[in-house]
Order: sequence, then C-alpha cells, then structure tokens
Amino acid sequence: MHTSILILAATLIGSARLAAQSTASLDTADIRRWRDDLATLRTEMPARHANLFHDMSRAQFDSALSSIDARLPQLQRQQVIVELEKLAALVGDGHSNVGPWRDSLIAFHTLPVALYWFSEGIIIRSTDSAHTDLLGARVIEIGGLPIDSAIARVRPLISRDNEMGVRAYTPFLLSMPEVLNAIGIAPDLRQMRLMIEKNGARRTISLAPAGLFPILTGDIDRSWVVRPGWIDAREHSAPALWLRDITNQYRFEYLVGQRVLYCQISTIQQKTSDSLRAFMARAIATADSASAERFVLDLRLNGGGNGGYNRDILLPLIKSRYDVPGRLYVITGRRTFSAAQMLVTELMKYSTAVFVGEPTSSHGNHFGDSYRIVMPNSRVTLRVSTLWHQYLDSRDKRLMIEPAIAAPLSFADYLAGRDPALEAVFHDGRAK
Repeated sequence: MHTSILILAATLIGSARLAAQSTASLDTADIRRWRDDLATLRTEMPARHANLFHDMSRAQFDSALSSIDARLPQLQRQQVIVELEKLAALVGDGHSNVGPWRDSLIAFHTLPVALYWFSEGIIIRSTDSAHTDLLGARVIEIGGLPIDSAIARVRPLISRDNEMGVRAYTPFLLSMPEVLNAIGIAPDLRQMRLMIEKNGARRTISLAPAGLFPILTGDIDRSWVVRPGWIDAREHSAPALWLRDITNQYRFEYLVGQRVLYCQISTIQQKTSDSLRAFMARAIATADSASAERFVLDLRLNGGGNGGYNRDILLPLIKSRYDVPGRLYVITGRRTFSAAQMLVTELMKYSTAVFVGEPTSSHGNHFGDSYRIVMPNSRVTLRVSTLWHQYLDSRDKRLMIEPAIAAPLSFADYLAGRDPALEAVFHDGRAK
C-alpha cells in the first residue's frame, strides 16, 4: 500500500508539472539564460563544425537563431528545445543534432506506448502493463492529424544524412508529449489523443504520459530492449535471431540447418576482454571448421563507434574463402550509421559482399565525429560534426547504400519472430 501511495504521488506531481509546462511561458530570468545559451551557439557552432555552412547559408543560420531569440517571451521550455532540434537539423547532417532520447537533462516524457515504423505503417510495438490491448495497433491519427501530416511536422526536427534517419527517429518523437505539444499537435501535455486501427476496427483513445522517455545512449540500437514493466507485442513468440542479445557488442552463431555463420556486430568498439580481431578470427575459424556455405555480417543495430577498428573486421573477411560471389552477405538497416557506414562503404568497395535488408542511414562521404556543445545555462547538449569522411569519389552523390536484396521488416514478421533479411540470404541462389 505504501508503494502504491508513492507511485500515485509521483504521478500526480508529474501531472502537475506537465500541466504547468503546458501553459507557462518563460520568465524574465529564463529568457536571459536562454539568450546566453543562444549566444554560445552562435559562436561555438561555426567554430566547432568542420563546415557548418555545407547545407545552409550563414544568413539562414543567423535568421534561425534570431527567430528563436525574438520568440523566447512567447515560448515554453519544451518549445525552445524543439526549436533547437530544428536548428541542429538545419545544419544538414546526422551527427549535428539535439537528441531528447540521449540527453537526460532534456527530460522529455513518453506516452505508454513504444512505436516502430514497420512496412505496414507506424505501429504500437510495446506498451506499459495497463495498455496491452493496444499492442499491434496501427496509428491513424495523432491529435486529430493524419499520421502522414504528423510525420511531416516532426521531420524538420530530425538531424539526418538521408530519409532512413526519418524512419528511425520519427517513432521516438511521436511518443514524446513535449514534442507533440511544441509542434502544435497536442495542446495539453497531460493527454494525447490517438486514432488507432486494430483487427480492422478503428477507435480513438486518450493517453497520459507514463514517465520519462528512456535514455538510449551508446552506439547500439537499444530501442528494441523491452522497458521494465512493459510488454512487447511478440511476448509469446521467440524473437528473431538478430533481436535475441541486443546489448551484446558482437557475437556469432553457426546455423547448422542453413550452413550459415551468422555474425552480428552492433557497435564498432572493442570489448575489454575480447578484441574485434580475435573475435573475427574465431568466427571465421568456426565457419571454416563447419564447412559453412555462407558468412553473414549483421550491422542492423550498429550506430557506429570507432572507425579505426573497421580494418579488424574488413581484412579478415576479404582474406577469407567467403569473399567470392554469393558467399558473403551484409545485412544493413535504418540504424547502420557513422563508423558502421564506413565499414559498409569499404565492404562495398573491396569485397564481393551482397547487401540485404534496408538502406543504410548515411552515405559514403559524410560529416561525423560529433563535438558536444553543452549550453552554459540549460546544460542541454547540441552536437556538431567536426570531420569530413570521404570514402568514395567526390562525384558519388548517393545518399545511402541500397541493398541488392530489399527485405523490409513487417509487423507480421516481427510478431511471428521471423527475419525477412536473414531468410532472403537463405533463399538467395547466387552461390549455387
């Protein structure tokens, strides 16, 4: 009983804070502090970025900052932060960003649902224990706005190298009440109205915030990890292989029936007790001893790391017996980014690898290596890219690496624990 009272009290306090946040503009002291922060950005962003004006002009940058400054007396805190997201996205590269899902000081809340952009649309993939009846429902409207229009409103907030970044981060933003409020979809932070469709029937629901949005730091895509006390739509079926050990930096498994060595690398970082070089040597030796027909490298959960380690992955593969047509496969997706993108580009250039899955979320030539600008008053972090990485000819304008075998993930496949990308490898006949 005592615990229940504490939970209720915390909920009421959180609701009161959100109610105040919905209506309270910044006071004079807040405005002064935010103006100091904006002044910091005006000098630090051009000084720290490798080329801040590669995609926008100096005039656009100055105008965006001046616009935020002039509107501060009419803005609320969440609106200022969303404007900073837009400012960072205006830079035009994925490493220059403001990320509410990775900055604990922003402290945005979450609805009691986790969304994912499957091939069928934006679907409720996971919920807290009170809303399990919503699992598998497709979102049709948010705040009376059709889902396509809601996506269009959050698009300017998303720093990205290409459209796969929009697919990756739109579901995060659409589940944050503060974001929905700031972009004009939800006037009341305490209640969000959604129209959903499940089993052919549509209904409108109202959702209240359910705590803070989880902080998803690091290079591994941890958004698939089920939150404590929450339920996943696939609770009653085993997850597909690529989702069975999400937080493991790298691992491999020999699939006897398919004669495939499956190797998943989810961050380009070293384990303290197991170097990438030693890991790759063991993986290839295991494949050889089992007379594997194919070697599959899965980079879907890999958001980057230290590109200096890529040689420890690349060289063993191109020296192996699997670097022949139809033997080496690489699975990519919407979170394959940064150092993982560099690895993909090098594999494309120097190996016979067949790419499967979704396009990568970056391109061969891109800005990277973020520098964190921590604003002096709000302590909110805005990252800017400090280096230009050129892995392809400067005339190569491709915005992503497209897979030779497209294998998007549907909710039906996810629910059944199927992996269309890995199955596409199994059924590909070019090795025969």
